[in-house]
Amino acid sequence: MLTYADAIARLAALELTPATERLPLAEAAGRIVAEDIRLAGDQPPFDRATMDGYALCLQPDTSAYAVKGVVYAGSAFAGTLQPGEAVRIMTGAPAPAGTTVVPHELSDRGEQVVIITDPKARTPGRNIAWRGEDGKAGAVLVGAGTRLTPLVLSVAAMAGATTVAVARPPRLALVTTGDEVGGGGPAGIIDSNGPFLTGFAASLGLSAFRAHAGDQAGMLRMTLSSAMDRAEVIVTTGGVSAGDKDLIPAVAAELGFTTVFHHVAIQPGKPVLVMQRGERFLVGLPGNPVSVVATAHLILLPLLHRLMGSPAPTWLELPVTASAINRGQRHQFLPANLTAGGIAPIAWNGSGDLLAAASGDGLIDLPVGAAYHPGHVARFLPYVGWQPGHVGQLPQRPAKR
Repeated sequence: MLTYADAIARLAALELTPATERLPLAEAAGRIVAEDIRLAGDQPPFDRATMDGYALCLQPDTSAYAVKGVVYAGSAFAGTLQPGEAVRIMTGAPAPAGTTVVPHELSDRGEQVVIITDPKARTPGRNIAWRGEDGKAGAVLVGAGTRLTPLVLSVAAMAGATTVAVARPPRLALVTTGDEVGGGGPAGIIDSNGPFLTGFAASLGLSAFRAHAGDQAGMLRMTLSSAMDRAEVIVTTGGVSAGDKDLIPAVAAELGFTTVFHHVAIQPGKPVLVMQRGERFLVGLPGNPVSVVATAHLILLPLLHRLMGSPAPTWLELPVTASAINRGQRHQFLPANLTAGGIAPIAWNGSGDLLAAASGDGLIDLPVGAAYHPGHVARFLPYVGWQPGHVGQLPQRPAKR
């Protein structure tokens, strides 16, 4: 069976060219940059005063300076200061050439002549941010593949960008399957996978529509065929294992999809399926809720990152604060909490235990044979859309039978 590392390698080897478009910077929040954004000019663009006060053209052994004007932010001093002369200056204004800036509180605040009351303040080059000290023209400030978060948008604007090339996000079709999902009666189950995947897509800034198909080949074929007309990535839940009603691999093949891989030696989520037809993909996630959560992060997310021209998801390396041992034969990715000193796995009741998964912050990586004890370092992948403190509550549970 394919290892997780091999599955990721197959996704990385796919020949993909993300579609791009150019947008005004003001409309590009949350999008993935398709090309480097470079500084259009030096930053700061001039020698900038960092305090309100006086810009002095120093003269040895002189504490009294003739004030020749005022320089506000957004204006510049037109003349040239001679030794023994000064201008009042405001934070952010260009400092005249050859000056040092002394804050108001170290002077008598004179209007015609200012007396500098602290001799130590008469030191060359004080309280000035020098042209280009933050960055030189041409330096890359935002690399291709970076998401335009609020702070990255801000630095892109400072770089001088007014428009930006971004990846055109893939459209998603989210297709839940199974007669039992959303069904009534004693065997019906609530659909939790559909809402999860809708939120997952929204957190990535991707548009998605939902559909449901029962366990009939004709209905499934019609649903998938319709999804192909509306989306570049079809994400299904259920129907990918080895049961009589696990119809997705065969129906997708009838629609022209070929298999990239099917079954990966991971827990949860072993039956996961990836298929391709031209520029369209079908990602078949197992039906159990925690398997959906896990494989959405482990398989679907890396594929979406590739389609958006973004680097692979970032795993953190953190110490474990409670023992985490994999005694199984498959690579485990289990729900875990961020704690004061690192990460701790959550006791769970298997791949149907969404309550445990939702009380966590992400997934801990436990290779076969892993035996992590407090202080050992493990990989951890935060959930998409995760924010500190915003997790589900795990109810009190009875002792296991």
